[in-house]
Amino acid sequence: MADSPLADLWTSLRRRLRTHRRPVAALCAAGAVVATVHAAQPDPGPTQEVLVATTTLRSGSVVRPGDVEVTAVPVRVVPEGAIASIDDTRGRIVAAPVPRGGLITRLSLVGPGLLEGYRRGSALVSVRVADAAGVAAVRVGDSVDVVGTDPRGTSAPRVLARRAQVAAMPSDEGDDKAVLVLAVGAETARTLSGAGVSWHLAVTVVA
Repeated sequence: MADSPLADLWTSLRRRLRTHRRPVAALCAAGAVVATVHAAQPDPGPTQEVLVATTTLRSGSVVRPGDVEVTAVPVRVVPEGAIASIDDTRGRIVAAPVPRGGLITRLSLVGPGLLEGYRRGSALVSVRVADAAGVAAVRVGDSVDVVGTDPRGTSAPRVLARRAQVAAMPSDEGDDKAVLVLAVGAETARTLSGAGVSWHLAVTVVA
């Protein structure tokens, strides 16, 4: 009696499986590994929408369309003061440098028009003073000299900026009260942008 079409199909399938048993086994093993890795990944938990920089934002620059985007991150890594709406950045000025992919907070930006009244070519830059108590008497509008001290003690103190104008003081609480936003010339802004890496910074109010 001739084999039925179903029997012929089963025989053909078994022959193909024997011929390709190694690739099939490898494919099954890979699938098992992927499933195991996926199962082992911890649950990220609840997320929150925040703004991140799509490019490096430099001190004193105005936030432009496309400079930031909304993304969701785990709530546990969201810093205090994180901004979630692109509308909240329109016309705002970058106070502290933000690297590409960095989260945008209220301390990252200052209000629009902050440079009004300053001479053309001025830029805004934020500096973190090493001793927060050193800025207790500083007020917006004051002129200050910024002095850098080598933390290794191998170089003499250096005046990094003279008569910089205090444009904003983002916070009055905690460590953030040591952050000053200064209006300075473009060249001085470049000097101060990275000064905190190599120097301990202090300010002196000048008349």
